Formats: sequence, structure tokens, C-alpha cells
Amino acid sequence: MKKQIMKTITNRCLFLFSILTALCSLSCGKLDYENKEFYKKELYIISGESTSATERIITSLQAYTFNDTLKILNDAYDVELIEDLKDGMVDIKFKVGIGGSLAADKDIVVKVAFDDETLTDFNVENNTDYFIPEPKLYTVNVPRDEASRTFTVTIKKGTSSSALIFSIPIQRSKIAEYAKFAFPLKIAGANETTISRLYNNFMVSNLIVDTDRIVNWSGFPIPELPEGRYHSARLQGNTGENSVNGVLYNYKYITRLSNDPKDKGQFMIWGTGVWSFEVFGMHGLGWMYNKLYLNNQVYGTYTLEPIPAGDPKFPMATFRYASIQNSSFDNTYDPKTKTLTLHYKNIINADYTDVLTYVDDNLNIRNANTQSGPHNWEHVRQNGYTNWLPIDGK
Repeated sequence: MKKQIMKTITNRCLFLFSILTALCSLSCGKLDYENKEFYKKELYIISGESTSATERIITSLQAYTFNDTLKILNDAYDVELIEDLKDGMVDIKFKVGIGGSLAADKDIVVKVAFDDETLTDFNVENNTDYFIPEPKLYTVNVPRDEASRTFTVTIKKGTSSSALIFSIPIQRSKIAEYAKFAFPLKIAGANETTISRLYNNFMVSNLIVDTDRIVNWSGFPIPELPEGRYHSARLQGNTGENSVNGVLYNYKYITRLSNDPKDKGQFMIWGTGVWSFEVFGMHGLGWMYNKLYLNNQVYGTYTLEPIPAGDPKFPMATFRYASIQNSSFDNTYDPKTKTLTLHYKNIINADYTDVLTYVDDNLNIRNANTQSGPHNWEHVRQNGYTNWLPIDGK
């Protein structure tokens, strides 16, 4: 019995050894596919707006904006609304290509069709009523077969992709209609080329066409921003972070940058994004402030500019956490309502719009008794801020 067991163990060891020897010869020897391209070519389609290969649907695509003009008529700031009625144009772009590391070794003719089934399923699942626009509502850059409702996209020899572009005229009277447009596409066939099982369709739907307003001051002097405290709509809505001991700190403060004539028209806004200067103003990750100045005398737009790290004129950079705030250039002041509309860009990877409404010229800081908040303007000075502050007097 003992001999039989030993024999079995010996046989198993020899079997394992033979397997290991074979594996070693494969791994140590010259591989027959070494230094060769073995990437499988498969046809795919993707939207030009997509940033992810796995994404297959894009909805709420910003397509076009009509820009109306508010023209200032007199020094009482009466205005005339001039509507933008000019037709626009938007291109919905797709790319049809082949995967792999090598370009096409011959022309590849690809048939692309509308994917009615995907659109129907999407409408049912999302309670929407998107539809494929009629051919008269767009033009396309490739041949279209009316009978089969297919588009012929040719990937030329030596290339790896080709564009399929739908050009749509935009009319203001049809804004609501574009919101229901859908372009669900699928690869319906190709000559001697495998179609990707995962990436053979893509849908773009819900084209957003909206309106915006700019101000034309028509030569009238743009009123200077009043210094003082402003009620912040964003701080008012963020009670959880801006309330201390039952008090909501919902003011932002605007002061001049300095008394130097070269800095005329430049201001500091104390408080950034959705956080109060009184609560978080001197945060360890940056101070809650931004510089503001006029950038367009005709349309009255202001630049909101964060203070960068390393600026010797300021003790700290503007608050930064996870992302660096960017400048914005479309901020506006309405002298009739004394409201300032500010756009904060890329604060903790998000954009915020705040509306500041002038309250009065009271610049006194309330001491919230927080570790990161200022006690008063003298406290700000003691921490290295050397530009003009309310303690310097008028």
C-alpha cells in the first residue's frame, strides 16, 4: 500500500514537472508573435461631444444661444430690448472609425442608419417624446439613401475614422422644437469589417437652444459699483455652512482695491463661491476673496479674478481645494436694482452663480468667532493684507 502511494505521488510530480517545463519553454523561448500588431479592428461610432468611449447617450446638449441686447437709452438707465432674431446654425458631429493601432488598408464603406428601436426604448423608459427630425430640417455631409434611410460614411485607406455631421439651421421661433430632436444612430453594415458589439450605436438628443442678454451702454457712463455690504443669494441658500450660533452670515463685502489712481475701478469682493467671508474668510486653504474690475466699456461686463498663489501683494491665494478657481468675464451690474451677478468658475469642481444685492455702505465685519474667520478688518491687516481696508479711512 505504501509503495502504491509513493508511486502515485511520483507520477503526479512528473506530470507537474512536464507542465512547468512546457510553460518555461514558452515563456523563455522566442515568441512567434513578438513585436507584431495584434489589435483587432472593429467599427465603432461615437459623438464628437463625448469624452468617454463607454458613453452611448448624450442628452441636454447645449446647441445655440440667441444674444439679446439691452440698450441703455438715457442716464436714468431706461432700456430698449433688441432681440436677436438672426438664424443660427449648429453641427451635431459623430465619428465613425475602426479600433486598433493600424489605419485602414483599404477604403471601408460603412452604412449608418437611424436607430428607431433605441429611441423608442429611451422614450418609454424616461417618459420623453423625442423624435428624429425630418430630412428637410438638416443637411448632412455624406450621401443619404432615401429608400433605406442610411448614410454612407467612407473611411479612406490610410486613415482610421471619418466624420458624420448633421448641420441644423436654428430659428428663434422653434426653440421648443429643438429640445425634442434626437439623432439615434447605429452602424447597419460595412464591407468585410467587423462591427463592434458594444460601440455600434450612439444617440444625441434634447438640443438646448436658449437666450441670453447683454447690455449696451450706448456711450453713457457705466456707474461705479457702490462699496459696502451686499446680500448674497448663494450664502442665503447655504445656511448649513454659513450659520454660527443661530446667526446666518449672508453678506459679502465690496471694497476698493486701493486709493492709487492706477487701481481706480478695481475692487475686492470678500466672500467667495457659497462661503461667507465672516465665517471662512481667512481659511488655511486660501482667503475668501476675489478681484473685480470692468473689462468692457460698451457692454458693462466685469472680470472676476481669483488671487493666485505667490502674488506678493496679497498674503494668501484665493481659496483653493481640489480644484483651482478660474476667472470669469461675463459678470454684470444692474444700476436700477443695484444687483451684481457673479460667476464663480471651478470651485471644488463646480460652477456657481451668485446675485449680490446692495444693502448699505456699512462695512463692519461681524465676529463669528470661528477659527478661520476674521474678527475685524484690523485682524485682516495683522495677517498680512496690505491693500486698502475700511480701517484706512476714506
